[in-house]
Amino acid sequence: MKDKTILRIITVLGISGGIFLLRKGSIKDFFLIFLFKSVVSSLIDASISKKKLVQYPYRYFKDSFKINIVFDFLIFPLVCVIYSKLTNKADTLKTVLTVFLLSVPMTIIEEILRRKTRLVKYSKKWSWFHTLAYLTVTFWSSRLFVAALRFLEQKRDSEEESDNHADPAPLKGVDLKGIEETEAILRNINY
Repeated sequence: MKDKTILRIITVLGISGGIFLLRKGSIKDFFLIFLFKSVVSSLIDASISKKKLVQYPYRYFKDSFKINIVFDFLIFPLVCVIYSKLTNKADTLKTVLTVFLLSVPMTIIEEILRRKTRLVKYSKKWSWFHTLAYLTVTFWSSRLFVAALRFLEQKRDSEEESDNHADPAPLKGVDLKGIEETEAILRNINY
């Protein structure tokens, strides 16, 4: 199969997967994870590509990007959304181990693409092990990012909840008679 055809198939699968994943679950979580992962993977991949550790000889927008935009802006973020959904309520051990269900197959696929196509090319300083480590660590970092945001959101919500149930003691000694009279007048007015 030609490189162009393989890249198009991967692109169509990525777009289809994105539409499917968007239909299930929280849209806020989807975009949060998707955008975070897109930024992180593109920044790291840009650095790796600049050092020519990994190159993408055949890619979209070859003159504008050194990275593979299909992988960095579509496939990797979508797989990260899947990882987040799989580990959303999981304990720490399951979260740590589940990553390998995704990073190992991704590494194997990249290695096959490297050997059989011109979509991926490694320098002598890069190997499949580096790819596996890169994928695994960035999956964990995105999961940590989401966990930190959820923790901060819960903390904020609990503070707001405690503020809403504040003790009315500060109103002791305040004459509320005028306010009560105004409320009574307003209730008696016919609109």
